[in-house]
Parts: sequence; C-alpha cells; structure tokens
Amino acid sequence: MRVRITGMPGFVGRHLVAHLIGEGREVVGTLLPGAGEVPPPGAMGHEVDITDADAMAELIGAVAPDAVVHLAAAASVGQSFADPEGTWHVNVEGTRGVLEGIRRAAPGARMVMALSGEEYGRVPLDQLPVTADTPLNPMSPYAESKVAADHLCAQYHRGHGLAVVRLRAFNQLGPGQDPRFVLPSICKQIADAEMEGDGVCRLQLGNIDTRRDFLDVRDVVRAYALLLEKGDPSQVYLAATGRSHAIGDLVDIAVAQARIPVRVTATPRGCGRVSSPTSMLPRAPLRSSGGRPASRWSSPSGMRSTTGATAPIWRWTDPRGKARPHHRSKRPGWLVPGRAAARQGL
Repeated sequence: MRVRITGMPGFVGRHLVAHLIGEGREVVGTLLPGAGEVPPPGAMGHEVDITDADAMAELIGAVAPDAVVHLAAAASVGQSFADPEGTWHVNVEGTRGVLEGIRRAAPGARMVMALSGEEYGRVPLDQLPVTADTPLNPMSPYAESKVAADHLCAQYHRGHGLAVVRLRAFNQLGPGQDPRFVLPSICKQIADAEMEGDGVCRLQLGNIDTRRDFLDVRDVVRAYALLLEKGDPSQVYLAATGRSHAIGDLVDIAVAQARIPVRVTATPRGCGRVSSPTSMLPRAPLRSSGGRPASRWSSPSGMRSTTGATAPIWRWTDPRGKARPHHRSKRPGWLVPGRAAARQGL
C-alpha cells in the first residue's frame, strides 16, 4: 500500500511514517513550501500548498496513493486565538484542498482525517462520558476550524462517495512534540534548568487542575494505521484511553524524574482561551458512532512511560533546539517529592 501523509514532518507525522514503514508500507508526503522541511527517514516528500486544490490534484495524480492520511494543520489552541484567520485557512481550506485533490485525481483512495476531541468543548459532568454522538461545542478558533473540517469530510463522503474515515483523537503527547504544548513545556523547562546548572527549576504553568484524556502519540498512530485498513467511512471514530488526568499529574511525574528540585507556579492564563476543568472521555477507546469498537486497538502506554520518553529529548537540546554539549547538573541525582511538596516549592 502506498500512503500519502500531509503534514509528514510534524509531530504525529514523524511517528506515523516510522510505524507505516515498519509495516512495509510505501510512504510519501507533503512538505510546506519554502520551509526547508526534510522528509522523515525512509519517506519521500514533495513541497505543495495543501490549500491549492489544483496543485494537490496534480500531485496526487502523479503519486497515485492507495490511501491518504490528512494530518497537516494549525494545531495550537492557544495560537488560534492570536491568528483565527490563519488557523481557519490551514485547517478548513487545507482540508478542502486535500479532499478536492482526491476527488479529481484518486477518487478510489481511502482517506483518514485527523480531527480532535477539542470539538466537544466544555462538557458538563452530567453529560459524560463523551461519545461520537455528543453534540459538538467548539470553544476556540482551533476547535471551530476542526468542526468545519469534520463536516466537510462528511459532505465529501455523502456527496462524492469518497471513502473518508474521521478520527477524533483526544490529547496526544510524546517525544518530538512542540514545546508550546503542555508536556514538552514541562520537560523543557526542567531540562533547561538542569543543563544550566541551576539549583532549582522554577516551573511556570497555567491551570494544572484542568483534566484531559491524554494519549501517547505512538498509540494513536496505530489507530490511524488500523483505520486505513478497517475504518468505516459512514462512522465517526474516537481515540482515547477512557481515563482523565489532571495536568498536575503530568507535573508530578516530570518532577519525580527531575534531577534538581522543582518549584511550580500555576497561574491560569490564556488571553481569552477557555480551559475546561472537566474530563472529556469517550465510552470506549476507538469506538465508532455506531457503537462498534475498532478491533485490535488499545492505548497501553501510561503517562509515566510517555513522560519518560519525552523528557530526555530536552536534555539533549538547548533552548533554541540545538544539540547541547555534555553537561552535568550541579545537583545530580533524582528527587521524588509528592505533589504537595512540588507545588509548595519544597
């Protein structure tokens, strides 16, 4: 099977490329024009503006993929408040460009669309657990753009017969994620303090009581691969663990793995961004709107494993993303405080 991945050099894309190549698939993907992006090992890449339907049709026609996974997106909720127009353009017009390219050049190809649990917004406790049929209630420009892309995919399936499988995945974490997101931000701040030889790391965060269903990205890419083979285009799928955790739980794990003491300052912020204190849980992992679970998928990776895989990356790179010289902290060794000690600054 030849698979085209949009957003291939991104966080999820790199993991998905590695997984599909490991399964013996041929992988080609899109690169952002003029950005100097490089394909992940083993994959081929082509620069293209995904919002340009003509360019997408030409490229898809030349590559002739059996399947497409559309990952390319403006993915930061916080940044979407600063640039709602840009977020909409990439996430909605980009999705339209990919769908139109498939319709014109490869109408028999299957497409898996990367959507988001953010589409559900703030869900009252009495309406939990979330299912694929829970009303969508977007609370950010990012979520609004994903809802629009969701409806667009459904339209192309109903109106043009495209085999578009929609996956609303909840909060993904793991190695290689941008430090604008919560877990790499935590790990990076701690690693920077360790490598600078600081006696204490002063960890600056927002609302650490916010609860989310966190997924390891390496589990999520297995869901994409499964849906490429078995997904039903008439259904909507959710990928989640079925458990919620506070951001403070991630802090506890990262602090336990730190090599210096950590003082946590938690200040809710966000310039208008809505932060939900409630959990957002589906009824079961990777279950469709028809109530049928997708076979042979689960999310076994726990947060401790995910954090353990994420933290070392930031010990190898400096605050600008460059490789660090070997450096030993002035305070070697491991510190394992409880949550209260971590939050009170030891």
